[in-house]
Amino acid sequence: MVLPILADFKPDLVINSAGQDNHYSDPITNMCFSAQGYARLSEMLKPDIAVLEGGYSIKGALPYVNLGICLAMAGCDYSAVREPDFNPDQIREEPDTMNYIKRLCRQLPDLYFYPKPGAVEREGRYFIRERQIYYDTDNISENQREELKDCDNCSGIRIIKSSTHRTGSCLGIELPWKCCPACEKEGYERFNRKNDGFQIVQMLDRENKHYGYRP
Repeated sequence: MVLPILADFKPDLVINSAGQDNHYSDPITNMCFSAQGYARLSEMLKPDIAVLEGGYSIKGALPYVNLGICLAMAGCDYSAVREPDFNPDQIREEPDTMNYIKRLCRQLPDLYFYPKPGAVEREGRYFIRERQIYYDTDNISENQREELKDCDNCSGIRIIKSSTHRTGSCLGIELPWKCCPACEKEGYERFNRKNDGFQIVQMLDRENKHYGYRP
């Protein structure tokens, strides 16, 4: 699914966000990746850089997965990399799971090659994107609304409205580098607005290197 999109996009640089918490021995997931699988993916992806991300099986997975990734990136043979308890019959995915993944791989590229209108909506001068995000390590589900201003004079003010069952509703305001006076004024007005219904309001002013916070 990824490689045809990658070939079409023609990136100048490929960075592998090398998360390893889908290893079969990871304590917080139930996926069935192995060190060989990670190495094979790295060989197919041909990344320029790999950055270590999540992964919580410190002894049972990370040493072998990292070795496999490094060998694959160096163009070396990784066929001997095996976890001590590796047993492919025990970790084999169920046929229903594999069939589901195959169906996704047939369908999802259409979202890239033949995008449908409505994924990002527009309200006035703002592009709007709404999504739900699940943070597995903390069991938090977030409802998020992102608003980006289509400004003629800078890259636009960015507004994020977020709510979870733990934090309530939060407002984030980001003023871009080389922010125009109109966006700067709008951002500070939003930050200083009282009785707006948000439990927490934060603002990041990149141009002036200023961070604001108010409960």
